[in-house]
Amino acid sequence: MTIDTIHNTTEKLARRFQTRDPIEILEGLHVILGESSRYKRLKGYCFLSCQTIYVMFNSALSEYEKRIVAAHELGHITLHRSQLRIAPMSDSQLYNMVDKTEYQANLFAADLLISDQAVEGLSQNPDLDYFDFCSTLYVPPELMSFKLYSLIQRGHQYNMPLGIDSSFLAN
Repeated sequence: MTIDTIHNTTEKLARRFQTRDPIEILEGLHVILGESSRYKRLKGYCFLSCQTIYVMFNSALSEYEKRIVAAHELGHITLHRSQLRIAPMSDSQLYNMVDKTEYQANLFAADLLISDQAVEGLSQNPDLDYFDFCSTLYVPPELMSFKLYSLIQRGHQYNMPLGIDSSFLAN
């Protein structure tokens, strides 16, 4: 699956549901959302049962973290639906660069949560450093790294101030 395919998929979903909010999109897709405190190290997971898709969040996550996990799980649902039939897709560590499906779900989350236009608009402001940039968009620097990587791979000219961190949000 190419970076262009992932980006185009996020844009189609954002247009279809008129939002970039992954929770709203999941609800619009009739995905059942829930929380559990059962697993301490698990951030979230999604699975298919009886033709219904479920996304579960760790109840200890902040709303900010749930939004990122929701976008990531939506990536799995959208990009890897056939694998949901085999076993639940669970995430104890976000921003994993080793596993192909996790990497793709991270690119999906970054492209969904951060629009190209937002990056372009803020990049015109010379007073913002990278961390101000991330703070203004309410995203962690590690997620912004995935977004910038996506933009660069799609032909945009941006610098990568941080490498892509595979251990971000790991317990």
